[in-house]
Amino acid sequence: MPRILVAEDEAKLAQPVIDRFTGIGYEVHWVRAVREVRAELPMFSPDVLILDTTLDTDGLEFFQAIRFAPEHPPGGVVILTEPGDVGTRERAQQLGAAAVISKPIRGDELVEIVEDLLTFI
Repeated sequence: MPRILVAEDEAKLAQPVIDRFTGIGYEVHWVRAVREVRAELPMFSPDVLILDTTLDTDGLEFFQAIRFAPEHPPGGVVILTEPGDVGTRERAQQLGAAAVISKPIRGDELVEIVEDLLTFI
């Protein structure tokens, strides 16, 4: 069963993602802060991390810190950005994000991206 860690501080954005992935058989953990992501990564060992850039601290700084760490998910990290935030999108791509998606999240698009990433692990 694929494992997804969703790091999103807004329940109204996180819950549909959680529901969509659990509905197709994924195991999903949800966290709201970078400190929780740090704790969950080694314990939960997700296949993919879905990471919001606007958590309690800069999500991209956290992503940069774990890019080459052993707890980095094998399927990669999908970065969630604010609509129209081209600078964050470009920085995430330069840092090696597996994918970058602007909010609001379209469930079908996210599922398709994650399933594509899982084919490589």
